Amino acid sequence: MAYSIVVGYDGSEQSSKALDAAIDWAKSVPDGEIVVACAQGRSGPAVGFRGPEFGVEEMWDELEKTIEAELMEAVTRVKSAGVRVATACTPDRPDVTIINVARDTNARLIVIGSKGAGARDGQRTVLGSTATKVLHEAAGIPVLVI
Repeated sequence: MAYSIVVGYDGSEQSSKALDAAIDWAKSVPDGEIVVACAQGRSGPAVGFRGPEFGVEEMWDELEKTIEAELMEAVTRVKSAGVRVATACTPDRPDVTIINVARDTNARLIVIGSKGAGARDGQRTVLGSTATKVLHEAAGIPVLVI
């Protein structure tokens, strides 16, 4: 049975550091594999009274392309390190995705960044909302916050 490590990945600097840590960890355990978890349920601009004619469809299409590119970049990095990799991307919020993927894969470890792509510049927060929620919900699965 593989030693599965779930990594929450959103292309942010912190998630990139989390991916690096997960790669190092996976290389140090027998039969290590990384499951890169991404969420399509990211926040975007609010849709106000202007509705679809404001370009909302195009915005979501661009977001989908961005997510796919981030995921492929992560997969390439893991494979080039010689570690087995799988992906899981759901329409849920990032915290829900990470927890569900970890439970579904019987993960032995979750690795996440302290803050992700939703962090605001200049915001003085030690842990972002996703990291906080994962820490509260992981129940029995160790969480490494980078």
